[in-house]
Formats: sequence, structure tokens, C-alpha cells
Amino acid sequence: MEDFPDFEARWRAEAMRLHEQASGLVRDDVAVRAARAAGGDPERRLCERARQLAPECGIDAGIAAVRSHLHHLQWLGAAVAAASGAGAALAVLGEGGRAVNVVWALGGLLGVNLFSLTLWCASLALGGGEADGLPGRIWLGLARRLHGRQIPRVVLQAWLSLLAPDRLLRWWLGAVSHGLWALALGAAVVGLLLAFSLRGYGFVWETTILSPRVFVSLVEWLGWLPSLLGFTVPDAEAIRAAGQGMQLEPEARRAWASWLIGCLVVYGALPRLFAWAGCLGRFRSGVRRVRLDPSLPGYARLLRRLAPDVERIGVTDPAPASLPRVRLDGVHPVGGGSALLVGFELRPTGPWPPTLPQTVIDGGIVDDRLERKRLLERLALDPPERLLLACDPHLTPDRGSLGFIAELSRHAAACRVWLVHNGSRALDGERLRYWKEALADLGLAPGEVFETGESALRWLEEGR
Repeated sequence: MEDFPDFEARWRAEAMRLHEQASGLVRDDVAVRAARAAGGDPERRLCERARQLAPECGIDAGIAAVRSHLHHLQWLGAAVAAASGAGAALAVLGEGGRAVNVVWALGGLLGVNLFSLTLWCASLALGGGEADGLPGRIWLGLARRLHGRQIPRVVLQAWLSLLAPDRLLRWWLGAVSHGLWALALGAAVVGLLLAFSLRGYGFVWETTILSPRVFVSLVEWLGWLPSLLGFTVPDAEAIRAAGQGMQLEPEARRAWASWLIGCLVVYGALPRLFAWAGCLGRFRSGVRRVRLDPSLPGYARLLRRLAPDVERIGVTDPAPASLPRVRLDGVHPVGGGSALLVGFELRPTGPWPPTLPQTVIDGGIVDDRLERKRLLERLALDPPERLLLACDPHLTPDRGSLGFIAELSRHAAACRVWLVHNGSRALDGERLRYWKEALADLGLAPGEVFETGESALRWLEEGR
């Protein structure tokens, strides 16, 4: 997983989405401004926002913990597989006191492996799920149980969510399973080599109803592929002698040992190794194609807030048959002399807030629905005499934004709007005119819409 920084960024963003979906939105003014400044496509801005917020939400620590636990389980699984393979090799050979039945030895070493590999291939051909993923599933299950409270649950859920659309989990489980099988079979080969090097073994085969010709053909047929790699195949005379329980010559014993090891390598370890490489390659190539799904809950709201400074003015959604007439003519409370500056969906290009007199209160920057609700509750309890809304004219005002401005105005004795653009070249005259017309529809006269900070702050301090 660490080989794909782009995937990790998307993993972090998806975990952040699930975290906010479960625990509520986090305050992200700084993160949103950093993401907007970073630029790029919408997905990159989502990833940048998540990068800013993930450390304090515990997501970065959770990702690191998932990796650590999976790596620990990887070494544990490798140790178990190696011990199992070597133990199986020694078990089928015995202690050397009696001859080794080559048919039972080969079946004991390859039987379960070939059966599970056949099931996996059949499931793959039929388009099934993660067949033969038992070692991988055990590994994943242990990771879920071992993380405890050290890892936010959303971290593992986010990883699985990103792998689900292209069924990459199947290839990951396959890579884990085939890798462990290949390691076990490789350990069995090493076990055979050590046993044959340190002990003397005889080899026999036994039958009640089959003729020696069947075993001669079987041994020669099975030994054809290993012989291409340099392994020795017993000749017909040595095969018949083993069937009669005769004492074999050292040369014949070495041939049988080479044949047994060759069959284990060619029909056991190599297919698993190739399957592991194939699954790993499919997983890696699929991971590079993983993308965030903008239709998932949470992303649509963020993408609107993370939109670039310059967007095409136009209709963003179909208008209803009739629009409510929201105007700045509500019943205004009598303020207590306070003045409040609030940034509304504002992306300041410099330090914010500007230097304010002691009589002016900084209300922060309001971006999402939760922050809007909190501001309205605050104004309902303590309405200011003068309210100045600093808006970003690079964004297109929609019905929701204009309605919220009108709603805020009802909680102040006087309300004005400051279009903060600082002479930006990215702001064209059409967009500024669009804003002024929209605010005029709300009831704001041209003199109540400021374009310079000097005039806006002077009104906020002095009321004129």
C-alpha cells in the first residue's frame, strides 16, 4: 500500500468522509482555504483538505497502525506457512526407518494445494468471488480484531470501500493466499532437500489391482515437465524395482528423490508463484486506477465549497416555478451597540480578519450548514447593532446563499455586504454586476454594498 501515494491520499479522503458522516462535520476553514490554494482537479482538492484534517482526527495514525498490523500479520503468516511446509515434508518422509511410498508422499504434499488451486481457477473462470482466499480472509479478519481502539474503524472501512468497485479485494486476497501457499511449498522443498541430505531413504509404490505399466507411465508422465528443468526421472527398471520392494541402488534413490522434489516444484510451488505474481500485478494496476466517487454522501457538499475561484456564471440547477421573495425588510431587533464582522463562504487572499477596532467582533468564516446554524443561534441570543457580511464575489451567488444573507439581516439592526475582491484580475465585471443585481433584489441599495475594505470597516466602526 505504501507504494501508491495517490492511493493513500484517496484512502485518507475516504476515511475523512466516513469519519464526518459518523461523527459530524469538523471545523475546516483553514483546510478548505489550503485545498483551494492547492488547485488541481476536484479530487485533488478533496485529498488536500483531508491531508490537512487527518492528523487531528486520528486518521493518519490509524492508517499507519493498519499498515503496521498488516505487516506484523504478514510476518506471522509467513512463519506459520514456512513451518507448516517444512513439517509436512518431514511428516511424509518419516524418520527413515521404512521406505517412502512415493505416491502417498506426492499426494500428501500436493493434494490439498492442487484441490484449492483448482477451486480458485474455477471460481475465477466463472466470475465468482474471492475463492481460495481463506489465508487472506483470515489475515483480514485478524487485522479487524487486532486494531482495537488504536485504529478508527473508518480507516479500514475506507480501504475496503476503495477496493470494492473494481473487485480489487479479490486480487489482494488471492495474492495473500497464493503467496502463503508458495512459501509453504518452498519450505517443503527445502525440507525435502535437508532430509534427503542427512538421511537415507528407500522408495516404493504399492498396488493391488494396477499393473506395473500404469506406474511406469504415471512416473514418466509426471516427470516430463520437471525433466525440462533438469530434474532426474527414474528409468523404467528403477520404477519396477520400487514396485517390488527391492533394495535400490544409490543412483536410483537419487533419481527418486530428484523426481519427488521436481514434481513438488513444478506442480506445486511454481503455479502458486505465478498465481501470486498475477494477482499482485492485477491488484497494483487496479490500485493505480482507483478514484474517489463524487456521488457518495459528503463529497457533493465539499466539492461546491472547494470550487475554484473562477467558474462559469450560469444556472447551476433548474429554477422552481416561482421563487420566494426574500428581502432585507424583516423585523430587526434593537442592537446593543455591538458590531460584528462575518466572512460568508470567503476565501481571503491575505491575512484574515483585517485589523479591527476594539468595538468590532470577529465572527469568523462561515462555510457549511452547521456553521450557519450556529451563527443564527448566536445572533438570536445576542443580536448586533451592525452586521457586516464579507462575501467572495468570485463565487456565483445562489438562492441558498442569498436567502441566508437575508435571514442573517433579520438578526441585526443594520446589515451591509462587503464584496472582498481587492482588485483581483480573476474577477470580471459581469460577475461583480451579477452580485450587485442579486443583492439589490434583496433590498440592498448600491450604497449598502461595499467594494473596499476601508469603507466597509468605517461603516462597521462608526455606522456611516
